[in-house]
Amino acid sequence: MKRKALWLTLVALIAGAGAGAFVFRNQIEGAVETRVEAARASRFSKAAFGAWLAASPKDAKSYAAFSAYLRSEMVGDVVPLWQLTRSDASPRPLCPRMAFIIPPKKQWPNIVPVLRLIKAEIIPVLGPLEVRSAFRTPEFNQCINGASQSQHLTFSGIDLIATETEDNRALFEKLCALHRDIGPRTNFGLGAYFDPTKPGRNKDARFHVDTAGYRSWGFSKKAGSSGCKLLAE
Repeated sequence: MKRKALWLTLVALIAGAGAGAFVFRNQIEGAVETRVEAARASRFSKAAFGAWLAASPKDAKSYAAFSAYLRSEMVGDVVPLWQLTRSDASPRPLCPRMAFIIPPKKQWPNIVPVLRLIKAEIIPVLGPLEVRSAFRTPEFNQCINGASQSQHLTFSGIDLIATETEDNRALFEKLCALHRDIGPRTNFGLGAYFDPTKPGRNKDARFHVDTAGYRSWGFSKKAGSSGCKLLAE
């Protein structure tokens, strides 16, 4: 009996040590992942943007002209202007790109109707928005397997997240209802990246907006995967 009790105690100690090691390893991995995400996020921060402009007088001059143009079109207050220079603030480590880029001047008018739609219709429903991706180069768009006719290539569409919102489902329910209501008369194109069966996917509830035609799509870039369609089923 004593031997059996001693054996059970030893097994319990080993199991406890193993569980402790597992928890410790998860804590370490979690901390490393958090630091990596923070480092990636800092690359696209306002401070990083300021440093980029300070290091490039040419880009600073272009940004001043870009900002002045959008203000002249009465859309300079829709989102933080500096965020419209983000190529893509998501962690895509295998796809190199500049953190910030001034869109070609000839394409500046393309974003104006998009910003007007966002200001008049989307912000009143979702609140303040943050730009995650605006103009993209063809090379970067191809690397991330973006649509060959992506509106990002001509600065005609942007990806956004709501900075003050509830869970993903509630956000996309509001966004899809708005899309159904105003889409036909505004040519509202909506990238509704939501799947009710996988609510943890796209944890930031990122979505795409353009004015290139009334339509919606999801993760597969096709209408059948639109979060709006899936929510209605």
